[in-house]
Amino acid sequence: MMKPGYRQMRGDHPHPSQRGALEPPDPDPMPEATLTDLSTQADQIEARIQHLKTGINNIRQLQSLAAVPPSDLAEAQDELNQLQQTVEEFEATLASHLLNWSQLQEPFWQAVRYGGLGLVGGWILHWLVRG
Repeated sequence: MMKPGYRQMRGDHPHPSQRGALEPPDPDPMPEATLTDLSTQADQIEARIQHLKTGINNIRQLQSLAAVPPSDLAEAQDELNQLQQTVEEFEATLASHLLNWSQLQEPFWQAVRYGGLGLVGGWILHWLVRG
């Protein structure tokens, strides 16, 4: 720390309050934020607030479910099990209708036939070019 009355070698004033009225103020060390930066930050804050509101609503819904009597929970669990079984049956039915051998038989044999012809034709061309 400097002693009072001691001036630095470069001629700077020891205290900024002793500057003359004609000297320009020091430039701001932090650049001013642009309007687009502020807008972006505001949008990010708004998205965070919306995310927090959604989380709070989810917590409230879970807390309200925790307050449901056990008899209602048992009924809801039974209904959920029935729905799950119905979905599994529907998936099995849908899969059996989509994957039927009679529907796949013709495209399968066409692929075998034309793929085999292409392989034989390729061997013949290779033999003609090499031979």
